[in-house]
Amino acid sequence: MGRPYITKVLPMNLLYLLKHSDLFPAVVGMSSENFNKLLPLFDKRYRQSQYHKLWRWDRERLLFILFYYKAYPTFRLAQIIFEVDKETIHRWKVFLEEVLWLTLGYELNLPKRKIRTMAGMLEICPDLSEFIIDATERSVQRPKKNQEFYYSGKKKKHTIKNQIIVHPHTKRILAVSQTVEGKRHDKQLCRDDGTVLRAEPGATCLADLGYVGLQELSSQLKVILPIKKTYKKELPEMDKLTNQTISLIRVRVEHVIGALKHFDILADRYRGRLPSADLPFRNIAAIYNFTRPITKDSC
Repeated sequence: MGRPYITKVLPMNLLYLLKHSDLFPAVVGMSSENFNKLLPLFDKRYRQSQYHKLWRWDRERLLFILFYYKAYPTFRLAQIIFEVDKETIHRWKVFLEEVLWLTLGYELNLPKRKIRTMAGMLEICPDLSEFIIDATERSVQRPKKNQEFYYSGKKKKHTIKNQIIVHPHTKRILAVSQTVEGKRHDKQLCRDDGTVLRAEPGATCLADLGYVGLQELSSQLKVILPIKKTYKKELPEMDKLTNQTISLIRVRVEHVIGALKHFDILADRYRGRLPSADLPFRNIAAIYNFTRPITKDSC
């Protein structure tokens, strides 16, 4: 990783922002209380890095990367806002998002010790006994190479995809898959990721029709899916009520995805190189968990 050259105080009016705490969600994607809670954790990790003397101002370091994720400005626009060249903006982004992951990555680590089986996970973290699974796509710039590989016929554009596992009660994110091409089928992504396929008997998974056939991949997992309408036949009223009940629960994962896309870097077309698209998603998922209180039943 190149030297970030963090030598200036950011020109953003922090004093005004600190006096108007209601602006924090619009500027950095979290409340001022959560920002101040995260600040010492981030600062501790930053000071452990080899570049910790290059930027003396605690709030500006954290503010920059959160503002970048929330507003997702182009490097040219960021150059005007922060009054440095775009190469420096890029170095700041790469360096500070790695510090952010070192700070919050634990939020996506389910077990407290290394384990090899899902049964071990369930012993340590009972939340995995029931969960909702879904995948979300985000658009990317047309890549210079492998254009057909990343083209999604469903979305009619080039996309990438992540799968998330959410607890139905706490709404916390339990796991995030690797970033893959958007056209990959949800069930195939679930199989490739492999997390839920190691579930012990009795574990319950709630999913949409994109996961039809998941039960065949793992007989140990209880999969609950909406009832599919047959061709030219209406569903019976009982089946409609069943689907409504499933939708009322499954919509919670949609709420989580919507909260993640509150950050424009996930909502807008991703402009960076595709290998770098994974870390922003993981960081924002960790931020989401950090800003949600942990209940007594959570790990």
